[in-house]
Amino acid sequence: MARWLRGVAVAASLVGLSVPAYGQELSAGQRAAVADTIRIQADRLIGTIGHIDRFMELFTTEPDLVYVDNGRIYPNREALAKAAGGFFTRVRSTGGRWDPAYVLPLSPSSGAFTGIFRPQMTDTGGAALWTEGKIWTFVYQRRGGKWVIVQAHEINAKPAP
Repeated sequence: MARWLRGVAVAASLVGLSVPAYGQELSAGQRAAVADTIRIQADRLIGTIGHIDRFMELFTTEPDLVYVDNGRIYPNREALAKAAGGFFTRVRSTGGRWDPAYVLPLSPSSGAFTGIFRPQMTDTGGAALWTEGKIWTFVYQRRGGKWVIVQAHEINAKPAP
């Protein structure tokens, strides 16, 4: 858990220095609302796997987007769309769940999500994909009235049972 919190703190610093410390300016109701919203957004991501246009709608269109995938850095939307789009052509069926998942509200308009994705996916040949799971961390920010991912980190990992 300490590693996760350290990772979230680093990711949150990328959102901007104006983000208040955890809970500093948030009431319990605000924290709950932000956490619920971010969890819904993370759940939406699962449904977009295999659909590049829907997937890319979840990310900021601004040039500060950075996505890290197993040590590869995609420094902009174009690089992410190219990499994800190539992979998505191999996907036949998608599904899965977050277990466990953690949300850290940072402000009324930002927060972080980390979860272990337990996939139920197959490729076009019928083989199971991501059998050992994925661990994803997303930094969300509300921009232009819409919650978007501004930073992301993904790693293939065998999650603990």
